[in-house]
Amino acid sequence: MKNLFFLSLLLLFFCSCTAPREVTKIIPEAPEGNFANGREYIPLESDQIAVELGYDGIQGANLVFDFVLHNSSLDTLFIHPADFYYVVLNSANEETTKGDSWLTVHPDTVLMHYDFILEERKKVKGTNTFLGILQASAGLLYSTAGFIATENPTYIIDALFQTAGTADQYISQGKMISSDMEMISEEKELVEEEILRGCVVPPGKVASGYVYFPKHDNTAYYMFCFPIENQLFQFVYNQRTELIYY
Repeated sequence: MKNLFFLSLLLLFFCSCTAPREVTKIIPEAPEGNFANGREYIPLESDQIAVELGYDGIQGANLVFDFVLHNSSLDTLFIHPADFYYVVLNSANEETTKGDSWLTVHPDTVLMHYDFILEERKKVKGTNTFLGILQASAGLLYSTAGFIATENPTYIIDALFQTAGTADQYISQGKMISSDMEMISEEKELVEEEILRGCVVPPGKVASGYVYFPKHDNTAYYMFCFPIENQLFQFVYNQRTELIYY
C-alpha cells in the first residue's frame, strides 16, 4: 500500500517552530509487528485466514488504517468493511461487548470530504485573483489621478512598480493555492484507488485497502474489530497525547 498524507507532512515541515506541539499517538498493544512502507503491521491468524493491521495516521476527524487479508483457506471469503467497528476501553485488558461501538466511515463520505476541500480552495483562489486585480487597479487609478492633478510623471512610474509588485504577490499566492489543490487531487485519486470496499477474496489471494474510523477523543484504548466470515479479529491500540518540541 502507498503512504498517505504527504501534504500534511509538507505543511508540518514548513510550519514547524520551537514551540511545543500537541500530538496524538496511536500505538498497538501487541508484540512488535512487521514494518513496511513506514508503518507497523500487527498480524493475527485463525483458521487459515491471516490479517494485518497497520496504523497510517489521522486525517481530519478520522483514524486511517491499512487492512490486509491473506486467504490461505480453500474457501472464497467475503469482506464487508461496513461491518468493521471499534469499541472504546478503559484499559488494554478490559472485557467488553459490542454494546457501544463505532462503525467505519463510508468510502464515499471520505471522497466527498476531498471534493469539499477542493471546492473551498477553488473559492479562495478565485477571491485571491479578484483581490489582486482590484488592488492593482485601485493603486493605478490613485496614481493616475495624482499625475493629472500635478502633472508629475513620478506618480505613473511609482504606480507601475507598485502594480507589478502587487501582481507578483497575488500571482505567487495563486500558484501556492494551485499547488495545494494539485496535491489534494493526487491524494484523492490515491485514496479512491486504495480505499477498501466490499469484495470477495478467492483461495490463495490477498486483499488490502484503507479503512477509516471516526476518531474518539475521550478514550485511552480502542479495540478495532474485523469480522470475517465466522471469525472476529481484534486489535487493541492505545491513544495518548504528547508534547513534541520541534
